[in-house]
Amino acid sequence: MKRFLALLRQHCPVCLRGQVFTSLFGMHTHCPECGVKYERETGYFLNSMFIGYAAGFLILAPTAVLLALMDVSIAVFSSVIILETIVLTPLIFRYARLIWMHADQLLDPRQPEPPVSNLQSPPPLHDSK
Repeated sequence: MKRFLALLRQHCPVCLRGQVFTSLFGMHTHCPECGVKYERETGYFLNSMFIGYAAGFLILAPTAVLLALMDVSIAVFSSVIILETIVLTPLIFRYARLIWMHADQLLDPRQPEPPVSNLQSPPPLHDSK
């Protein structure tokens, strides 16, 4: 249940607390809470595209069928589908990535990154005399 709520709230798949997104389409590279890097490798989010395509189809298909049954004009049909696509694209983008990240965490778990201290003392200076 915690993971499902974290997914709905768009939180980190590892710690379930940190926010994943910084803006409508922008993402943190690392979790602000636990420090884990979101993109494990180059092309990591390609799998989320399949989730996005499937979600887009499952959302738009009923609308298309309903409009076809209502026998609307091509202009109305196209306008409604385009408008629905524009409105839902940010949600589909975000949740496709989140679903992929959470599924990947369940399949191949990672631990939070160890904290990095910026307060390390510099190495001692030695005289060469």
